[in-house]
Amino acid sequence: MSILTKDVWALSEDDFPRTEDLENQLGFLLRYAILAPSTKNSQPWAFSIQGNRIHLIADLARGQALADPDKRELYISLGCALENLLVAAEHFGLGHAVAYFPVRRQGQLAATVTLETGGVPSQARAGATVHAIRARHNDNSVFRSVPVPEHLQARLMACCVEDDLKVLLTDDRHFHRWIDALTIEADRTEFADPSYRRELASWIGQGVFGEPRMLSRLEKVVVSQLDLGETVARQDHAIVESAPLLGVICASGDGHLAHLRTGQLFERIWLTATELGLSIHPMSQTMRHAELRSAVAELIPHPSWTPQHVFRLGFSSRSDERHTPRRPLEDVLV
Repeated sequence: MSILTKDVWALSEDDFPRTEDLENQLGFLLRYAILAPSTKNSQPWAFSIQGNRIHLIADLARGQALADPDKRELYISLGCALENLLVAAEHFGLGHAVAYFPVRRQGQLAATVTLETGGVPSQARAGATVHAIRARHNDNSVFRSVPVPEHLQARLMACCVEDDLKVLLTDDRHFHRWIDALTIEADRTEFADPSYRRELASWIGQGVFGEPRMLSRLEKVVVSQLDLGETVARQDHAIVESAPLLGVICASGDGHLAHLRTGQLFERIWLTATELGLSIHPMSQTMRHAELRSAVAELIPHPSWTPQHVFRLGFSSRSDERHTPRRPLEDVLV
């Protein structure tokens, strides 16, 4: 089991090795990539540096066979790490070209990024900064009852430049009520399944959520033994109800390329939101069940598109930032 640490968040851009060779610079960029969010904080990625290229590799051993059998969330997580890498590359003046799934029928090699000096920052990443990478955190609090101004919503919508993706941000109460009901149903369904609880408990026991070791072990036992579906459903009802906006990212396809690019867009939105003082909380339950995902698809105004990711957006009620631990870079280099 990997040793998790919060030390990786203590990262300073002043330490970028500007006078060293490109390979060392690429290794520094990966310190930003590993700060990406991932489902259950599973961090299902590995990286290989070869000359001026970085290979992003899916660590399938860190997947969730029950909660994510199709690996949709795993590849969304990889997309988040990829986006962090590109944001950092642009910040430090490196150009990049991304080849998605460059080796036919080898899904573990998710992307190869070729980097070179003299890059120009992209407009879509204007609000996604290395500062935001370090400041971003998951916020599952009840949001403050403050609407998100339209000019901030426009900034977030501008993050989507992909032709094969769409983003919806809505305060429609009918949409909120349906997402609330579907989320509650997903919570009850998942926690009623002992196998799902055991899988979740296994991750909790590894300390992925940053709790002290003894508390993580206690929570592992409780989650594995008790059906907490009603408790979790009540908590999720409160946080969904508090959200000024709900967001959905949709794709024109539903393969791993769509999942990877969804992760990139989601992270770009999250980083931009962080810079704007907004909080985001992913709500993936409805996407993990075919019938619930189909119900979400019927709610969106793009009938031929597939919903890939649901999230809450608003202003936090917290005064602290709660970073979760990460595997050190040395653990994910191959």
